[in-house]
Parts: sequence; C-alpha cells; structure tokens
Amino acid sequence: MAGPAPRGLVALVGVALLGLAACDDLARRGLVARTGEWTLSEDRLAELLVLAQPFPLDSAATVELARHWQGAAALALRSAAGDSLLGAEALEAASWLDRREALLAADREARLATAAPSPEAVAAAFQAGSLRLVAHVLRRVGPETSSAERVLQQRTAERILGSILEGASWNDVVAESEDAASRDAAGLLGLFARGELPSNVDRAVFQLEPGQVSGVVQTRQGFHILYRPRFEEVSRIFGARLRERRLVEADAAAAEEARATFGMELSPVATHLIGLVAEDPDGWLDSATPLATWDGGAFAAADAARYLVFFPSSSRAELAAAAEEPRADLVRELATRELRLAGLHEQELSLDSATVAGLAEAHAEEIEYWTQALALDASDAPSRSALARQMEMVVSRQGQARSLSPLFEAWLLARAGTEMRATGILAAIVKARAMLEGAGASAVPGS
Repeated sequence: MAGPAPRGLVALVGVALLGLAACDDLARRGLVARTGEWTLSEDRLAELLVLAQPFPLDSAATVELARHWQGAAALALRSAAGDSLLGAEALEAASWLDRREALLAADREARLATAAPSPEAVAAAFQAGSLRLVAHVLRRVGPETSSAERVLQQRTAERILGSILEGASWNDVVAESEDAASRDAAGLLGLFARGELPSNVDRAVFQLEPGQVSGVVQTRQGFHILYRPRFEEVSRIFGARLRERRLVEADAAAAEEARATFGMELSPVATHLIGLVAEDPDGWLDSATPLATWDGGAFAAADAARYLVFFPSSSRAELAAAAEEPRADLVRELATRELRLAGLHEQELSLDSATVAGLAEAHAEEIEYWTQALALDASDAPSRSALARQMEMVVSRQGQARSLSPLFEAWLLARAGTEMRATGILAAIVKARAMLEGAGASAVPGS
C-alpha cells in the first residue's frame, strides 16, 4: 500500500489547483450569463440597460433581462442543433399549464353542471340582494399623490357625482374613471357578498337600491362613486357571475371532500420547502421530495416548481417571505389539483380535439414569431447578430417584449447548458449607472 504523498508534492498540487482556479476566474471575469458557447458580457448588458431607459437599475429587473437573453439564445442554439421546436416534447413543455387548466375546467363543468342557476333563480338572487353586482368610477390617488392633487381628484369625483345627479348616464361618466381594468366593462367590479369589500365601500354598496349611486367614497385607491345597476341592465352578467360563484363554491366543497377521501396530508416541512422552491423554482424542477401525500400519490417539490415558474417574480418573493398559513394553503391547493388530475388520468379523460389543436396552433404561432425574430431559418443560423438585434428592439421598445413559456424555456435551457453570475449582474448595473451619469455630465453646457 502506498504511503502518504511527500509534502512537496502536496504543496505543488495545491499551487497548481489554485492556479487553475485563478485562470478559470479570469476567464469568467466580465461574464454575466452563458448559454452554450454564447456569452453575455457585463459591458454588453450595461449597454442594453442604458438603451432600455427608463428601466429599473436593480438586480431583480436586470436578472429578468439577462434571463430573456438566455432563453432567446437557447432557442437559437437548440434550433440550429436540430431540436424539434414543434415536436411532441416541445409542445408538452410549452402547453403544460394550459393543458392542465383545460382538463380541470372540463372536469369541473362535467361534475358541477347542476350549479347553473335557472333564469328564475337568477332573478330571485338579484331581488334578495345578498349578492350585489357593483360598478364604480375611480379617481385614483396614492402615497405619492400631493395634497393639492388629492384635493383636485376629490373635487373631480364630486363634479362627476353632480353630473349624474343632474341626469348624466352612468355610461357617460364611466369614461372618466381611472380604473382601466373595469372602465371598458361599464365600471363593473364583480359580484360581492356582504363583508367581501373594504368596510366603507361595503357599507355604501349594501345601502344602495338598484339604479342608485353612492356619494363619494374614499379608500387607499382614491375616490369612488359606486353604482348598483338595475336587473334589466345586467341580467345576463349577473346570471353569469352567479353561476361562476356557485361553481367556485361547489368546487371548493368537492376539493375538501377529495382531500378527506384520499387522506391528504402535508409534509411536516412543506411550508419551509415551498418557500425555498419559490426562491429558485428552476433548481427544484427535478426534485422528488414530497410536499404532500395521499393514498396512492404525492405532490413533489418538482410539481410545485412547475407551477411557481409561472408566478411573477414579485409573487414568488412574497410567497418566500409569507407566514406558514398562506404557504400551507398554497401547497394544499396545488396538491389538490394534482390529486384531481391523477384521478382524471385514471379515468382516461382527455382533452377534446379542438382544444388540442388550439394549443398546438398557439405554440406554432409562438415558434413562428421567434423564427422571424431570431432568423432561425436563415442560412447563417444560429446568428449572434440576430439575437443582438432582437435584444436591442426589445429594450428600446421598438419590438414586442415577448417571453417564452417558462417550462418550454426550462426545456431549452436544460439542453443548451447555462450559467448566470450574480457578480456580473451587479457589475453591469454599476457600469450602466456610470454610463448614464457620464452622459448626463456631458450634456451640461461647458462640461
């Protein structure tokens, strides 16, 4: 048996390894991201950040920009390498969430069809008044609103209310609402039961008779004028919203029954793990660690990660920082979805041909967009210059800021080989700030 290595040899090997590490660090210096053999440098990312102004110079927004580059680069490289972007595997990744949503919706409709209320039941529910369809006009204020602007917004709301009292129609005044989400739907907010709205709004809404408007009501959002439409104005909408509400209630009851029937239990570490998955869903896409179990099945960290990649980064950050109860609620909800989907697969329930064709068509349209954006069918593909042009179009807002489906992007990145350096992101931000400050100084006369 060989004896211990001489100290001199150990020292020599140590020096050699340190030298290799130093060379590797030098080779990666200035690197922000890599996809295959293509790299995004700190200098190039800084240039893109400058071109993107106004754009938040923070790490979260800059990481998203670098990830956009990574995904587009992976698409170009894997297309050139011969991966079928329209094949079954690619379509499976691109339509993962849509297919699940469609299956669950079809099952819900089949199971809960009796939840649809009759026209007589719709009219009776409106007359009872325990559920109220609410519309509003909003003049928006926020923490940044000055006192003078706040007074102006209140006076504007009072003027709008005065015009209604003088005979102006609701449709006329809704055009002045600053709530873009509801303005195009006659100001409709939704169907609410007592206690589901902020307290002062709730009080005002449940004092209204059909066709009446409230006084000006203030919330943190701003100044509202609330309206309870007459039944003849909204009978179809009220019926549709009532049906949706009953479907949700019936679905919640069915979910609770399914959890009890199959004995669903959360893992003791589920709330801790879901926070870790939220911080880095890509890193958990292959994890079989269970977050919940039931008779004959389990909900793994990988399943949670596949859902969470679709969440906005801000929502994932909120989840990572949330208390245990909302984390547990999310695990339970997602696990219940998987429990139901497992049951549907056992029943061999599948999507109808029209839905399948629609998903394939949507994916084909997406690939057609990227084929043009990245010149995937050009003779020199994959083209770094095409990727550079596409990034410049996006950050300068001359082109569409289109993102890949998260799981399709993950499928591409796994085949291309990728890397991202946090230090490179920070260095690019510092360089972009210096470039912007330099440009500002050079614009000063006599500088």
